[in-house]
Amino acid sequence: MANLPTPINPKYIKDETGEFQPPQGGEWSDLVDEEIYPYYPSDGLIEAVNLAILLNRPLLLEGEPGCGKSQLAAAVAYQLNKRYPDIQWKYRLWNIQSTSKAQDGFYTYDYVGRLQAAQLAKEQVKDENMNPSNPENFINWGPLGYAFREQDCRTIVLIDEIDKADKDLPNDLLLAIDQQKFLVKELREENGEPRWERANKAAPPIIIITSNREQELPSAFLRRCLYHYVEFPDSKRLTEIINSRFKNPPATIVKPALQKFLKLRAAMEEDELSKQVSTSELIDWFETLYDYPEKEIKAMLKKAGIPLASTLLKRHQYYNSYQDLT
Repeated sequence: MANLPTPINPKYIKDETGEFQPPQGGEWSDLVDEEIYPYYPSDGLIEAVNLAILLNRPLLLEGEPGCGKSQLAAAVAYQLNKRYPDIQWKYRLWNIQSTSKAQDGFYTYDYVGRLQAAQLAKEQVKDENMNPSNPENFINWGPLGYAFREQDCRTIVLIDEIDKADKDLPNDLLLAIDQQKFLVKELREENGEPRWERANKAAPPIIIITSNREQELPSAFLRRCLYHYVEFPDSKRLTEIINSRFKNPPATIVKPALQKFLKLRAAMEEDELSKQVSTSELIDWFETLYDYPEKEIKAMLKKAGIPLASTLLKRHQYYNSYQDLT
């Protein structure tokens, strides 16, 4: 096992200078395998991330859909990779579905593939990668499985929208989260006992979990997590997000667009609607606006109503209620 460079517990910081941020307009990141943009965490969120790293506890994020919860893990991975280049960092994503099981996060076993390999072996068809006598050939490691097995680097794991799954999933993760290990029943130690895969105590995974509160999570699971609620950004933060996403568009467009967006959001809040317009929808809306010449954008924003409303108004009754918004 390689010796990990210090620090074992790195710090996530508010990068005011942008030295460790992606450039304005974003860039492709091989580390997270997606386009990544500057991220603007609050002081409370930065504190929560650093406590999760220090205490080796998962960080559970809640907040409105589209408020940036799912982008945090990639932002943390990107910054730590820039600030601590001597440490090898990896990033794993587990998108939770309604049918997801805890086992999927660790590994799945291809029983059918092993049966087929055994049949081919009988027919004297040789393939070392499909040797049925080696059960490890038929294991597909999941995001948590990869992260726990990494012995020489730290892995940032995003478990996205855990509330989509059955309530048994978080309960079934408890042992692994608490003890940093999971059982692989198909593999055996030399003594014949089932194999446990254990995280390296010097390089445990940094786990970030998101939830939209579609259902309450079990109390026992919550006790093992740190928690932070991601608030909807204020006007200043929204301006920063738009400026960084679109490489400083003219303030003569950004300001009236945000004013109209925030008026719409305030009207929706006043009507106590369950579905509010989100930061991600603001970005989509601004992208459609920004496709027009500046003069046309200004004219559209001066008129009553929501221009290009299909990016913001997602239910038929909203058009009747807000299409004449000034």
